[in-house]
Amino acid sequence: MRPNLAISLSVLFAVQPLAVAFAQTSSLPSLSEQLELSRPTRPGPPRWIEDYRFLDDESKRSDWYDSLRYNRISESAWLQTGGDLRYRYDVNKQPFFGLRNLEDDSYLQQRAMLHGDVHLFNDAIRTFVQLANTRSWGKDLYAPTDQSRTEIQQAFVDGNLQTEQGRLTARIGRQEVYYGNTVFVTVRETPNIRRSFDGLKLSWAGRDGRKLDAFALRPVRLDADASFNDGTDNNQKFYGLYGTTPVTSALNIDLYAFGLETESRKIADLIGAEDRYTLGTRLFGSAGGFDWTWDIAGQFGEMEGSDIRAWGVSSNTGYRFSDVWNSRLGFKLDIASGDKSSGDGKLETFDPLYPTNGWYGEIGLTTLSNLVLLGPVFAFSPTQDIRLEPGVFAIWRQSTDDAVYTPGMIPVPGTQNSDERYSGTIYRVNLRWNLTQNLTVDGDYNYYDVGSGIRDVGGVDSQFLSVRTTFRF
Repeated sequence: MRPNLAISLSVLFAVQPLAVAFAQTSSLPSLSEQLELSRPTRPGPPRWIEDYRFLDDESKRSDWYDSLRYNRISESAWLQTGGDLRYRYDVNKQPFFGLRNLEDDSYLQQRAMLHGDVHLFNDAIRTFVQLANTRSWGKDLYAPTDQSRTEIQQAFVDGNLQTEQGRLTARIGRQEVYYGNTVFVTVRETPNIRRSFDGLKLSWAGRDGRKLDAFALRPVRLDADASFNDGTDNNQKFYGLYGTTPVTSALNIDLYAFGLETESRKIADLIGAEDRYTLGTRLFGSAGGFDWTWDIAGQFGEMEGSDIRAWGVSSNTGYRFSDVWNSRLGFKLDIASGDKSSGDGKLETFDPLYPTNGWYGEIGLTTLSNLVLLGPVFAFSPTQDIRLEPGVFAIWRQSTDDAVYTPGMIPVPGTQNSDERYSGTIYRVNLRWNLTQNLTVDGDYNYYDVGSGIRDVGGVDSQFLSVRTTFRF
């Protein structure tokens, strides 16, 4: 019997008024204020968040590209444009723990993006279109996110209604979506092709800081063979609610409910249709130098006669030493359930949906499924333009009766039959160098020191190095 998601949603969201993710505390500058100081945004968030209306003031046009990024069409209309060009070079030693019969996979990738953003009738109507060209050279182990030629990355229309209480937006079309700390829904920045969805999203942004999103989407299906052929993935439906409300000056709460219906997939020994529902909350804030973000979620549903009962926790808690290289010492603790017994009529493997697996390192060998992960992260800025973040994470399986999972919930072959719980330790270092306002260099080095749970099935240590240079205007 299919669980009644509508009832679950009504119970969850009757608790209190909500808001969409990314609520900022009053002490942080707004995005517009940040863009006045330095523009455009750095690689990561969608370009549709940018608002350059402050450039109506000619005295604030201090950047050479301002004449390209913002122009008035009339008193009630304006045009914003922008572009990205990224080159990425990766060296992957013993990819997938050496289990793919390949010792080295080194390759070069390109991602070029161009967008136009038209606002009409004082922003009552908005049209945003973004094209992307993605290419990959020299890669041996291709993934769907490596190359898709020239495609429509985003193309949506907004209808906006401004009231005294807030702003209501209806968005329809192809769009990038991300929520919260991007634990479950992210734009997938680091892989060559960013994630986008086709569908409808309704957003309410109240003047009191409370916001709420309701959405019904399908992911975009990637096709590497030709241009302008990435269509809608009709194998999946993704819908739900996401809200945030400020509680105090130090605490904000997100509440969310997601439904993911998949016509055909494989998990463990099950193959077939799956209806999976996620209910969760995120607690985040900062006080006295401390900051925290905690996502706690439960899942239920059905797959091929088996009841889904899974849970997951993702957290990062830290303390910022503002006077010492703007350094922050954090601790990451992630736990997600695994299946306890095959064939018992229960499916207990947690599915992180559309996550940011880069939290664990860009090596791409860990995801929030059947996982216990913990370890420190230390971030610091030796100069104003350089940010370094080394981290060490120890990893175990939550259940030894389930497999070790990699991104996409791909199991490491044979690990479901191992009695060893310890998967290994990841050593990673991330670098971001803001070379100029328009040029950013990102670097990642990861070393996965495999434990007995992977070594017993023939896996070996893996290394990964990535350098990405992004030009934006």
